[in-house]
Amino acid sequence: MRDVVTGFYLNVLRRLLDAGTISTTDSVLVVCGGPLDEAVTAKVGFQNVIVTNLDNEMSNTFQDAENLTYENGSFDVVIVHAGLHHCHSPHRGLLEMYRVARKCVVVFEARDSMLMRMAIRAGLTEDFERSAISADGLRGGVADTGIPNFVYRWTEREVEKTIASYDPAHVTDIRFFYDLRLPIQRLARSGAGMMRAVTTLVEPLSKAFAKVLPSQCNEFAFAISKTGKRQLWIES
Repeated sequence: MRDVVTGFYLNVLRRLLDAGTISTTDSVLVVCGGPLDEAVTAKVGFQNVIVTNLDNEMSNTFQDAENLTYENGSFDVVIVHAGLHHCHSPHRGLLEMYRVARKCVVVFEARDSMLMRMAIRAGLTEDFERSAISADGLRGGVADTGIPNFVYRWTEREVEKTIASYDPAHVTDIRFFYDLRLPIQRLARSGAGMMRAVTTLVEPLSKAFAKVLPSQCNEFAFAISKTGKRQLWIES
């Protein structure tokens, strides 16, 4: 079985590197980050990375993703992996990332879809992330509090509208990426034998599913590149 934790993360970053969208020599800021991000960015080959978090146990560099202290364009690339849904306002977090990025913003979050909503109703995934709360009940939720965060899921059009509203003067290039990660480990813990067996059987077909029905995948990422071009109607 492929590495379900880092596989999609690594794959997207490598595709962006291959396309020349980002470079291993770029300065990189990771928000809502931790040891996983340190490992992945190192494996990809980034040479200049700062990983930040609200939780000092996750990172020794404190930053609130919704209120970054950095100046505009301070980093070439800004990355978040499964962190924006822990913000009070995921949109504000995204726009703060966009503000401090000079070249590109890379976001890994869940996509809102009919299949995802069905999975929530079936109990295969969460709408409020109670599983993220620490054992002492004090951390891991919204803004790293003990309150379970709502798992905010995105759509392509929502990303486009959010950026266009914030920066209407400039043209951006937005790429979307998809993959399917089945909850085999969660089903194994639940004891749902039949569902676990079916999920294990179809897991190798997930790549084909992602290609045919990308909008129904639960792994979703997008890269927002700043082209530096102004809208034509401004230049005319």
